[in-house]
Amino acid sequence: MPIKGAILFVLLIGSIPACFFRPFYGALVWTIIAFANPQSALFYWTAANTFPWAVAVAVPTLLGFALSSPKLSNLVSKHVFFLILLWGWFTLTTLISTHDPVFAHHSADTWYRWGFISKVLLMAFVTTALLDSLERLRIFALVIAGCFGYFVLKSFPFLIMTGGAFRLYGPEYSMIADNNDFGLALNMTIPLFFFLAQTETNRWIRYLAGLLFVLCIPAIFFTYSRGALVGLIAVLFGMLLLSKKRLVLIPVIAFAIGVALLFAPAAWKHRMDPTRSDAIDGSAHARLDAWSFAWSLFKDNPVVGGGFDTFTPELFKMYSPNASDPHGPHSVYFQILAEHGCVGFALYMLVVGCCFGSTFRLVRVAKFYGDDFVRSYANMFRFCLVGFLVSGLFLGRAYFDYYFTIVACLAALEKLAFERWALLESEENEEFQLSLPIGISLPQQSEEAL
Repeated sequence: MPIKGAILFVLLIGSIPACFFRPFYGALVWTIIAFANPQSALFYWTAANTFPWAVAVAVPTLLGFALSSPKLSNLVSKHVFFLILLWGWFTLTTLISTHDPVFAHHSADTWYRWGFISKVLLMAFVTTALLDSLERLRIFALVIAGCFGYFVLKSFPFLIMTGGAFRLYGPEYSMIADNNDFGLALNMTIPLFFFLAQTETNRWIRYLAGLLFVLCIPAIFFTYSRGALVGLIAVLFGMLLLSKKRLVLIPVIAFAIGVALLFAPAAWKHRMDPTRSDAIDGSAHARLDAWSFAWSLFKDNPVVGGGFDTFTPELFKMYSPNASDPHGPHSVYFQILAEHGCVGFALYMLVVGCCFGSTFRLVRVAKFYGDDFVRSYANMFRFCLVGFLVSGLFLGRAYFDYYFTIVACLAALEKLAFERWALLESEENEEFQLSLPIGISLPQQSEEAL
């Protein structure tokens, strides 16, 4: 085994007991395994290939969390409540679809996917509870940024040497292995780089985050994902509109785009050109077919849909205009509609609306208090969601664990921010409450909390 692989193996094995005694550390390791997939470097070794690394980290983390008298107040939030409702509906649609003769043929896949999303949501809840301080939230954001920052730095020499002639992919055997999924993840991460470059007190971290922000733009370009390009435009445009640093942001973005276009080969320009005669190519036709299939299935099963993983060849023969070419959903929204019906779609969008509502509320109150940290982090997570939702128009990643991680971060941020502001209020005077913005009230603190 190479030295690098041996060191990685020792670190992963050594982390397992540490996850029990330090559950927050376990949440960080689980995030690294989920996003960076470092264990893929060991896949040439059979034992490491079959070892369930995520489970090995999650189990001691959950046990340590349960035995450590955790602070559960973070879980008392509307974000968690709506996620529990969503999970409950997922469970109901799974039970119904697996007993329906039309959908029973993919019941094994349906239960597998239900188990997967249940694990993701469970770890999201645990993460929300473990993020019990703004410092921990900061560390967690840095770890996420570091996971994807590694891939951005790693890809840039490749882009220069090849002139952008080849597509960028994520790590093998991961949820971001596909170029489209990798572009989606980078769109969600570029706001992290941008806002960490503003909020970090360590200048070297600021410089590195700023560099990664610039390099991330051409990296997204050369995933060759048109959905990722649309998402990137939405994220950058939104940050330009709302950022106080727009005068700095404009030339940086212009430089990064200029570099990307300078290296862009003819194949990339042809693929991204919407005016070309063959703009609706095989990939575009596949999306249109998948959306038509999803809509037809939804109309036949409007309440509960067909359950997880219902995009099957058997059902394509019933609902698709092109039954000979079955494929995935190619859209977060059509995926939810087809698999969980209108109720599932409404609950899913309720979580989204709850998150955006939190960001606007946090920014509004943070401005009043002059709390730049909370304002920046609220905007950061807001644009992470923008990247997911816009790119998700063209990608079937409704159950992306990165998305649910951002929801967990927002739930923790809102709870921690209002606790801090309530404590600040109690230390000043009672008249302070009278000057709060209209429609804003602070939670009451117990004497023990104060």
